[in-house]
Amino acid sequence: MTDSPESINPENTAFLLIEFQKTWTEKGFLHRLIRKEYTSRNVLKNTIGLINRARTNGFPVIHAPLILDKKDKERYKKIPFPPKLLKGFTAGTWKAEFTEGVYDKKDMVVRGRYSFDACEGSNLEELLKERGIKTIFFCGFTTDQCVELTMKTLTLKGYNCYLVPDCTAAINNRLQRKAEENNKTITSLRVIKLLKFTAK
Repeated sequence: MTDSPESINPENTAFLLIEFQKTWTEKGFLHRLIRKEYTSRNVLKNTIGLINRARTNGFPVIHAPLILDKKDKERYKKIPFPPKLLKGFTAGTWKAEFTEGVYDKKDMVVRGRYSFDACEGSNLEELLKERGIKTIFFCGFTTDQCVELTMKTLTLKGYNCYLVPDCTAAINNRLQRKAEENNKTITSLRVIKLLKFTAK
């Protein structure tokens, strides 16, 4: 579903990266699940190009990683079983690290998340409210799960949410297309064109 904004403003717009971590983008079972879509859509190149331009124009970039930390027993118990079984996103290992090139020290990082929906248990909504964010562009993995679930929650709470399809990947094209049909979408190139008209 394409429904692009006419303009965007760094005072009320943010870029949200869901699980842009090495578990998905480097190697292992979870990487293999999305590798075809991730590679064919040039997701990493598109995302780095987009968020670098966003930062240059003064837009906030927010990361919502999933971290599995057994030391935090209460939170660890609430994390869904599949990530635990597959041993992804493990705290203190490369699996939890941000993908090379996507993180900048000036970016914001969501803390406390324990669910596929990045709002659950985390300070994501608090960060959005503090910055007065109303419009959010979504990148990350997987499109039909963590990304879409977070979009649905924030859309219901009144946020203007856009999926950037060439900065996301699902395990197959059918699931990707379905998520795109169910949400407002805008390509990274279209967003960059909007950014060109935004003053620093």
